[in-house]
Amino acid sequence: MDEVLKLLTLNNFGSWASIAGLVITVITFLMLFGIRKKFLFRSSVDDHLSKISEISSDISSLLQSFSKNEKDIEELFALADVELRAMQRGADGDLSADIKKSRRMIKKYTSRIYFWVKKNESSAREIKTGLSVVSAELYHHKKSLIIGK
Repeated sequence: MDEVLKLLTLNNFGSWASIAGLVITVITFLMLFGIRKKFLFRSSVDDHLSKISEISSDISSLLQSFSKNEKDIEELFALADVELRAMQRGADGDLSADIKKSRRMIKKYTSRIYFWVKKNESSAREIKTGLSVVSAELYHHKKSLIIGK
């Protein structure tokens, strides 16, 4: 123990304090990115909610005559995927899980890789339901932000 105290001169102590300060700086810098993403997401919840609700409503009206509007529905799915991708960056918890699930369904529907997936009305309605779930989850997230959570 005495040897350790003898080795711990002021110069060595300063070196260790400098290393500890560097570690704290790196941790703070990484945490700052998380705070930034959360803040940007929280500030744009209203925009995301209105866009997803509008896309979901448009898809719902086009699903009434699926065979005529198949290309328009695929276009709206692509727009929904872009919006979901933007939301996914700041979302967490149940909202993040619902977004990932909806994006996975859209990718399977629109991708040529999944050639065995039928592009029929029932799969399009399933995606529309997923978008409605995301919209409802986003609405509840907005309400919790207003309360102050």
